[in-house]
Amino acid sequence: MRELNPETKDLLKIAVVDDHRLFLAGFTLLLEQFDKPFVVTPFEEPVSLLKALDDGAKFNLIICDLVMPSMNGLAFAQALRDQCSVPLMILSGINTYPPISEMKQLGVSGFVHKSAEDAVLLAAIQTVLAGKTSFPDTADSTAEAQVSQFGDVTEPYDVESVPVLTQRQVEVLHLISNGASNAEIATSLGISANTVKSHLRQIFDLLQVNKRTACVRAAQAFGLI
Repeated sequence: MRELNPETKDLLKIAVVDDHRLFLAGFTLLLEQFDKPFVVTPFEEPVSLLKALDDGAKFNLIICDLVMPSMNGLAFAQALRDQCSVPLMILSGINTYPPISEMKQLGVSGFVHKSAEDAVLLAAIQTVLAGKTSFPDTADSTAEAQVSQFGDVTEPYDVESVPVLTQRQVEVLHLISNGASNAEIATSLGISANTVKSHLRQIFDLLQVNKRTACVRAAQAFGLI
């Protein structure tokens, strides 16, 4: 990375949270296309960044992954909003439609899929740094309208922490994501149909949804499946 003078007036300070070291390294190289001098501070998990902010660290922009082991991007957005007003962008490589509505409700300034061209990502970052929002290829789409709120959630979505599911509940989730019926789940796991229904009720409550498709989308966003 180019040598920087820490006292440079226009120095951009960008924090990036991602649990993949190769992505962090590649992202830093990508940002070298900026005209302005910059410094990237990498964090492998969000709690460390929140602590750094609490200790007085200052950033012009924070970029984080949507799916992370200790705290997903939505939960991080909630925690960040409660702590400071630094602009936040979320990236993700998930194959399902991202929870854009939830991001906007939490004050996220932008979202870009990790498969996007470099120019798209850089343009989005520049837009957010300018104080605007950027959701390339997602704004006003029919898909967003169909899946907003993860599909008919029963209450406003609570993202303060990642839901903790039992191993059996995760197994049920995987079968649901493959389109299995209650009877097929019961046969596959060797349990009764009533037990399947009990697991589903508990999972729906934990993910705050009331439909199977919504359940799968929420689980994927949380990185549970």
